[in-house]
Amino acid sequence: MNKEHNRQSSILWYDLETFGLKSHYDRIAQFAAIRTDLDLNVIGTPIVWYCRLSEDYLPSAEACMVTGITPQEANAKGMNESQFISRIRDEFMVPNTTVTGFNSINFDDEFIRNALYRNLFDPYEREYANGCSRWDIINLVRAAYDLRPEGISWPPKTPLGRPSFKLTELTKANGIDQTGAHDALVDVRATVEVARLIKQKQPKLYNWSYRLREKKVIKDLLAPDPLQRKPLLYTSTHFQEEGKESCTRLIFPITASSSNKNNIYCFDLSKDISALEEAKGEEIFNVDGLIKVGLNRCEFVSPYAHILTPDMETKLQIDRGNCIRKARKLYTNPAIYQKLRYNEKNEFEVNSDVDYQIYCGFFRDRDQQKFAMVRNAAPQDKMEMLKLGFDDKRAPQLIWRYICRNWPETLTGNDKDKWKMFCLERLSTPPNDIIPDLEDYGELEKMLKEGTIEEDKRPVVQQLIAYRDELLERLREK
Repeated sequence: MNKEHNRQSSILWYDLETFGLKSHYDRIAQFAAIRTDLDLNVIGTPIVWYCRLSEDYLPSAEACMVTGITPQEANAKGMNESQFISRIRDEFMVPNTTVTGFNSINFDDEFIRNALYRNLFDPYEREYANGCSRWDIINLVRAAYDLRPEGISWPPKTPLGRPSFKLTELTKANGIDQTGAHDALVDVRATVEVARLIKQKQPKLYNWSYRLREKKVIKDLLAPDPLQRKPLLYTSTHFQEEGKESCTRLIFPITASSSNKNNIYCFDLSKDISALEEAKGEEIFNVDGLIKVGLNRCEFVSPYAHILTPDMETKLQIDRGNCIRKARKLYTNPAIYQKLRYNEKNEFEVNSDVDYQIYCGFFRDRDQQKFAMVRNAAPQDKMEMLKLGFDDKRAPQLIWRYICRNWPETLTGNDKDKWKMFCLERLSTPPNDIIPDLEDYGELEKMLKEGTIEEDKRPVVQQLIAYRDELLERLREK
């Protein structure tokens, strides 16, 4: 743990570079973080850590070509995933820490959760324990563009006519140095500078967004007593449509999801509510305009009364009067509430592979205590801990993979052979058909030989092919 800070409230700004885009399966390559106080003054020393790869995994060539990070570099500079995620967790759980990034809730946080899960930690504890919380500034940036754009230079629109919220475009437009983008520390520094710009130019908007990291604040807005529900402004990527100037709409909260109380069903009041009224059974969940807003995802919602001036209505293309009439109809129609409550199915797909089962239920306290015993045992003693017995059927396979991935050198006899077989099968037929496998690497090698890979990408691809060859040689060794 970085010892240069105390227990004052602080923000830990972080970013990941990953070896792919699938958070359940792909691995983190690099972690970087900078801690600041609430006024965005830097505290302590910036952090950069790398994570070694386990033997059952092949990186995405596309990801490596974007970041320039190869398996060889990560393995040379890094630590095993157990050590890596344990150190990250220690930083995240420094008392009164808000952990944040740029689009971190949708991307980086999911990789963190899955790495914690694979390594026998509670995936969620760091989000609430010790007075800690999480935040994400991407919707703050969207809200600044829509609601309070003054003082900030905005990038040119995309070819489809949408505003651009890419970090590299924002920094370029505002003269912020981001040389070496797609290096985690460079991107963290850029994120802090963008936040500092908004805080300076639009402090009220910044402070409101920071408050929205608190679940209670959003819950009081979205899910009060049913009799107190009212329309709200909601800024989200949901509304980034082709040719549309804004990503803010008036919405009306209807009811909490019956399968996940952290999600509130809401309706985009720019849409036709007749389809919502007429839908039968599960059809209601496909109605255009029905959305789920998360209480625990730092969504940007706000009261509209003092914001929605006539000029702002024109800019956001919001017909206030029509929206209010629709909201009144929804308010007085309990049938819609009932259809949503009684026709919903579990939102999480169940996959037979334990690596994909993070959202298949919480582990009981008794299992969590045993997980801690496994983590604390010496590497050579961990396999014996499987004899403890566990309530959750996921636990034995999860623990076995945890040991094999992090300490393969401790394996002997049947476990060693079983692990090599598992790895070879995984590399040939991963549990998702869009994950790179040995056949894809064969195509990559063919393209390399045919000269169809861009010159500046060839060194990375050569390293990937060399890594595959070395990995297969090691796994096939008797």
